[in-house]
Amino acid sequence: MKKSKQKNAVLRFSEHAKLILALSLCFIFSTSNAQETSITGKVLDNTGTPLPGVNIVVKGTATGTQTDFDGAYTIQAGSTQTLVFSYIGLKQKSVLVGSQSTIDVTLEDDYAVLDAVVVVGYGTKKKSDIISSVVTVAPEDLVKVATSDVGEMLRGKAAGVQVTLASGAPGGSSSITIRGQRSITGGNEPIVIADGVRIGSINDINANDIASLEVLKDAAAQAIYGARASNGVILITTKRGKEGKISLSYNGFSGIQTINRNFDIYSGAEFAQLKREAFRTNNGGEFRPDNEIFSALELESVQTGSYVNWEDLILRTGHTQNHAINVSSGTDKFSIFSSINYINTEGVVPNSDYNKIGLRLNADQKINDWLKVGLNTSFQFSETNNPNNDGVILNSITTAPLGNAYNADGTLRYLPGGFEENKNPLIDLNETTNLVNERNDILNLFVDVSPFQGFNYRLNASRRSWNYKRKSYNTTESLSGIANNGQGSGSVQFQDNVEWQLENILTYKLDIKDVHHFDFTAVQSISETEYYSFENASERIPNDILGINGLEGAFLNTQAVSANKRGIVSAVGRVEYNYDNRYYFTASGRADGSTVFGRNNKWAFFPATNFGWNIYKENFLSEVEEISNLKLRLSYGSVGNEGINPGQSQSTADQRDYIINGNQVSGYIPGDVLPNPDLKWETSTTFNAAIDFGLFKNRITSTVEYYNTRTNDLLVLERLDPSSGYASKLTNLGEVENTGIEVTFNADIIRKEDLKVNLGLSYTKNNNKIISLYGKDADNDGIEDDDVLNRRFIGEPINVFYQYEPTGIFQEGENIVNSAQPLALPGDIKLRDVNGDNVINDDDRVITSQTPDWYGTISLGAEYKGLDFSADVYAVQGVTRNNPFLYGYSEGGSLRGVKNGIKQNYWTPENPGGDFPRPREGNDPNNIFSLGLQDASYVRLQNVTLGYTPPEDLLTTFGLTKLRLYVTGSNLITITDFQSYSPERNPDQYPEAVTVAIGLQVGF
Repeated sequence: MKKSKQKNAVLRFSEHAKLILALSLCFIFSTSNAQETSITGKVLDNTGTPLPGVNIVVKGTATGTQTDFDGAYTIQAGSTQTLVFSYIGLKQKSVLVGSQSTIDVTLEDDYAVLDAVVVVGYGTKKKSDIISSVVTVAPEDLVKVATSDVGEMLRGKAAGVQVTLASGAPGGSSSITIRGQRSITGGNEPIVIADGVRIGSINDINANDIASLEVLKDAAAQAIYGARASNGVILITTKRGKEGKISLSYNGFSGIQTINRNFDIYSGAEFAQLKREAFRTNNGGEFRPDNEIFSALELESVQTGSYVNWEDLILRTGHTQNHAINVSSGTDKFSIFSSINYINTEGVVPNSDYNKIGLRLNADQKINDWLKVGLNTSFQFSETNNPNNDGVILNSITTAPLGNAYNADGTLRYLPGGFEENKNPLIDLNETTNLVNERNDILNLFVDVSPFQGFNYRLNASRRSWNYKRKSYNTTESLSGIANNGQGSGSVQFQDNVEWQLENILTYKLDIKDVHHFDFTAVQSISETEYYSFENASERIPNDILGINGLEGAFLNTQAVSANKRGIVSAVGRVEYNYDNRYYFTASGRADGSTVFGRNNKWAFFPATNFGWNIYKENFLSEVEEISNLKLRLSYGSVGNEGINPGQSQSTADQRDYIINGNQVSGYIPGDVLPNPDLKWETSTTFNAAIDFGLFKNRITSTVEYYNTRTNDLLVLERLDPSSGYASKLTNLGEVENTGIEVTFNADIIRKEDLKVNLGLSYTKNNNKIISLYGKDADNDGIEDDDVLNRRFIGEPINVFYQYEPTGIFQEGENIVNSAQPLALPGDIKLRDVNGDNVINDDDRVITSQTPDWYGTISLGAEYKGLDFSADVYAVQGVTRNNPFLYGYSEGGSLRGVKNGIKQNYWTPENPGGDFPRPREGNDPNNIFSLGLQDASYVRLQNVTLGYTPPEDLLTTFGLTKLRLYVTGSNLITITDFQSYSPERNPDQYPEAVTVAIGLQVGF
C-alpha cells in the first residue's frame, strides 16, 4: 500500500512537472519573441541636431548598437526591457520599451565638468562659478607617478607651477615655484593647506589620501590667506568616509630604479693620455717618459690595461615599493575614513635607503540637524639613511681609474693609485652613517553649527608637530678618520617644531529670486609656532666601540642651540555676488599682524577683487551650438610675505668668551646687524586676466591667462658702511616684476563608449626682472645703480650669472700678441671683448639669466575597453646652469691629469679643433671657469602608464568594486645638453632615478 501511494505521488509529480515545463517553454518562447521586437528611432541633442555615434544598450544584456550619421538606430528589445542611451559629454538617459516600437530621445548637455566642486579659500564652488585663477589636479593623475614625493607628482600637471628637483636621494623632495621668483631673501615656496590646516610640506600628506588638490595662482584667490600667500597656495582636501557599506581599497606598486647619465668620463687609457698631455704642456711640448709621471701602481694599470671602473663598483640598481590601504564606512549620522601607507626605497647608492609609515583617521559625527563635529588626524614616521651620498658620487666620477681598488688580501686600498688626491671612494660606503628620523603629526578638530538655512559657523582648531633627529658618524677607518690619525667624528641634532592654530569661520549664503546669489565669509585666525634645535658636533673620537653614542669621549665637543617663537593674528572678510550665474563679483580683505616685523609695522592689509562673466549664457550666444563654455575672468589684489626669521628686526648680540683669573667667562658684545623697527611686510600685487572656453560640447577646452605681479618692499639684507659700526641691516627695498602667459588645452579626439583618446597641452612663460633695488645713484648718471657685488641688476632677473663669455680656443699662428689677451698661448681660452677696447676686464662680463624661457607638457591619454594608457612629455627650454665639473679642480674639470672627470674634446697641437683648453699639470688653464655655463634645457618622457581593468560583470562575480593592473615608468628618457645625471642637478648630487614599477589597485 505504501509503495502504491509512493507510485501515485511520483505520477502526480511527473504530471505537474510536464505542465510546469510546458508553461516554461511557452514563457521562454513568448519572451524570445518579445526580444525580437524591432525598436527604431532617432537621437537628438537639445538643439534638435541628430547625434551620430550614440551608444544604445539593452540594460543588463550584451545587446547594443550605435546611431548612424543621421542619428537613427534600430535595435531588438522586449517590452519589459530598458534601453540606455549614452554619449560622451551628454547626460545618460534610460527608457522603458513597454509597447513602444519607435523611441526618439533627446540627450541633454552634461555639465558635470563645469559643475564639479572645486575647493577655494574657506569654501567650495562649482567650477562654472570660479572667477579667480585656480587649477585642479586630479588625484588619479598624481598617483600615476611612482614616487614618494607628492611635489614630483605635480610636475607638468598645472600651468604656472614649476617643479624642480631638490634632492634625488631616497625620501628626497622637490622645490615648487608658482609664477616665478618674487622674493630675494623672503622665500619663494608656496604654503600648503590640508583640510584647512597649514602644513610644513606637501609630503606631509599621503598621495593616496588626497580627494582633491587645487593650486591658487592669482592674488584674488590667495588674498584670503594673506600672510605667506604671496608665493601661491596649494589646497589639499583628504578623503572622508561615505555613507554605506564598508569599502576597502588597496593601491600599491613595486619597481626598480636606475640612473641615466648624460656624460662620459675618461676611460683608463684616455685618462692616462690626458695625464701625459698635461705633463707635456709643462715640459715645453715634449712628452715625458711614463715612469716619470705615473706612480708604480698607475704604471702597472697602464701597462696591463687593467683599470678601475668606479661607477660599476659604487652604483647599483635600486628598488622602491609603495603600499596604501584605505578603509571607508558610514551611516547617515557617522562616517569614518582611515588609511595606512608604507613606502620603502633602496637607492642607487649602496646603504642609502628610506622607510616611511603614514596613518590617517578622518571622522565626522552628525549630532543633530544643526550640529556636526569632525576630526582629521595623521601621523607619519620616516627613517632616512644618507651615508655621504654626494661625496661618494663625486668620488665615483673624479677618482682616477689607474691603480687598484683592493689590496692583495681583499681589503680596500686607501690610495688606489698611490696619490693623496685620489682616495678610495668605496671606503665611505660602509664607514659613514647619516641616519635621520622624522615624525610628523597633525591633529585637527572642527565643529560646524548651522542653526538656520544658509548660515554656518565653524570652529577649527589644530596642532601640528614636527620632530627631527639626525645622527651622523664617521668611523676611525673612514676617509676622514684616516686623515685624522685614526680618530672618528660625528654629530647629533634634534629639532622640534610645534604649531597651533585656532580659526572662527562664519559663512552665509543668500539667494534672492533665484538670480541673485550672495556668499559672505568672515574669518578670525590666530596661530603660533615654536621652534627649538640642539646640535653637538664631535671631533677626534678615539675609537668606534660606542659609535655615535660615544660622542662624550671626543676630544672636542661643540654645541649649538637655537630657538624662536613666531605668531600671526588675522581677520578676513569676503563678499561674493553672482547674478543668474552669468555675472560674478568678489571683494575680499585680510588684515595680518606678525611678530617677526618691527614694532612700527606689525600689521598689514591685503585687499583683492575679481570679476567674472559667463558669456556663453548670454542670449546672443544661445544659438551658437559650437560654444559650450566661454568665460572672462579679471582680478586684482595683494598678498603678503613674512618669510624671515623672528628677531631679524631687532638688535643682536654676539657671545664672546674671556679668561678672567684663569676662569673662562662668557659675555656678549653688540652684533653687527643694525636693528630696524620699521621693517614691514613684503607685498605682491597681481593683475590677472583669463578666458576659458569650451567647444563642441566641451570636446575642446582651453584656458589662456595673463598675469603681472609687482612685488615691492622686498626684504633685503643691505650692506652698510663699516664706519657706521654695523655690517648690514635687514630692510625693505626695491621692486620685482613677474609677467607671464599660461595656456592649457585639452581635446577629446575620440569620444566613444569603447574608445576614448585625449590630448592635453600646457605652456608657461614667465618673465622675471628687477625694477628697483636700493634707489641709489652714486655716479649721478640719472640711472639707479646695480648691485654688482650680489649680482643684482636693474632690468634683469633675480638670478643671473655675471662672467666672461668664451668664444673659442687660441690657435697656433693666430695674432695673439695684438689681441685682448696678449699673454695667452695656443690652446688657451679666448674671451669675448664685449666693448671692443682690446682689453679684457670687468666691463666685458656678460649677464646670463638662470630663468627658463618657458616650460610645458604634452599629455596623451587613451582607453579601449579595459585598457588604459597615458604618457606625459615635459619640456623646459632656455635655462642655463653652472656646471663646476667643466672647470673645477675638485670636480675633475681642470684638465690637470690628477682627477678624472667628464670627458671633453680638449685642444692639443694634433687636435686644434678641440673646444676645451690644453691640459696643464700643476695649474688650471686660464679662464677655464668661463666654460662652466651650459644650456640645461631638456625634453623628458616624464611618465608612461599602461593599465588593464577586467569587465565589470567579472568584478561583481568576485565581489570587487575595482581591479586594475598597471605598469608605469617615470623619468624614462631625458634629452639635454647639460652634462650630468640630471639637467636640474650637478653630477655629484644624488640623481633622480629612472623608475619602472608594476602596480595593483583593488577595491572591495
